Amino acid sequence: MKYIILLGAFQALVIFSIFIISHKKRSSDNILSWFLMLVFVHLGAGFMLHTLFPHAEIHKQYYTFITLMYAPVLWMYTTHLSGRYQQAGRSNYLHLLPAVAGAIAYFSIAGYIIAHNGKTPPAIIYYNQTVGYIALVSFPLYSILSLWEARRIPAFWQSEKQLVRFMAIMFLAMTFFSLLLTVNNYLSPASRFVIDSHLWGRIGTYISLLSICLAIGRVRILFLMDTGTTLPLMENTPAVAAVEEGPVEEEAAADISALPRKSVLSASQQAAIAAQLKQWMYEKALYKDPELTLDKLAAAMEISRHHLSEALNQYLGQSFYQFINEYRIREVVKLLDKCREEKETPNILSLAFEAGFHSKSSFNQYFKKVTGTTPSAYMKSKNTVVVTARNTINVNGLTIP
Repeated sequence: MKYIILLGAFQALVIFSIFIISHKKRSSDNILSWFLMLVFVHLGAGFMLHTLFPHAEIHKQYYTFITLMYAPVLWMYTTHLSGRYQQAGRSNYLHLLPAVAGAIAYFSIAGYIIAHNGKTPPAIIYYNQTVGYIALVSFPLYSILSLWEARRIPAFWQSEKQLVRFMAIMFLAMTFFSLLLTVNNYLSPASRFVIDSHLWGRIGTYISLLSICLAIGRVRILFLMDTGTTLPLMENTPAVAAVEEGPVEEEAAADISALPRKSVLSASQQAAIAAQLKQWMYEKALYKDPELTLDKLAAAMEISRHHLSEALNQYLGQSFYQFINEYRIREVVKLLDKCREEKETPNILSLAFEAGFHSKSSFNQYFKKVTGTTPSAYMKSKNTVVVTARNTINVNGLTIP
């Protein structure tokens, strides 16, 4: 069995390394990285224990608290894909409270065992029962919730949706297998299967975790194959030009990688997406979200992130952050004009944060680039600046590129 554990731990580490070395990441990838590290720690520690203490009874008596984290992490990943993760905010971490309580009990018992030369405390029985019952409840509960929530995942994330369903089914299968083993233990000796329930329960768990790791690796590789590489002649693209004109910003640098490899949409399709995008900006003011990303915007609009990136870069001639920050500057200018009309002295930085900016340097850079002046200088001037599309400004009726 220890070789199954070793294979699972090694597989989790290999797939985790794919997430680390790749520069193309989505925000939901962080949750999958957590899951892979949980599997690696779980199986790696199990392999060490079985190798160093192959005949120790502690293997059958001591459940790990990490088991309580798998199903909640699946739920968090599913809601992240469906777009409801951000709405919950910090309350997402409440799902991990049973695992946190289990961790405290786990390390307390481990300290007792070390201090008493391997003797296990009576509390370990209650700990194992509690962990086992919580796992039997949380695995099917979160699996069913994830399967239901998966219906909200946009259709273009088909591979991710299949991964959620596969993981949920594997957790349900693990629960069913555990219930069979539990029922078998309560049968009469004549009707009972003569098997080691602890051994087969762990083997089933380890094989399931190994299968899930392979499924995560498949989705990750498909994503990297789908995104491909950036255009070979990037010197003439707007995103690179923006970086060369001024200080290199994380937003602009990150957006370069979002450029599509080749055109897959017609001009009319790109125009339709661009029109839909501008309508969403006008009606929903999504640019005010400081955490807005290309992935998040594509999920909200229920279109492919690659199609959205292509419409931005090739049809509108702008990177994602150029497009969004232009709307933010327009919002700030509108607020500044309102304050000036009412003869108020605003906190310009507060207005910038209200419009969606998350850093002072980024705001100042884009304001100067779009309007041609600094925020404080604009407040002192008598001109009215109206920000229009494609980085042009209108000063007292005169349009200036």
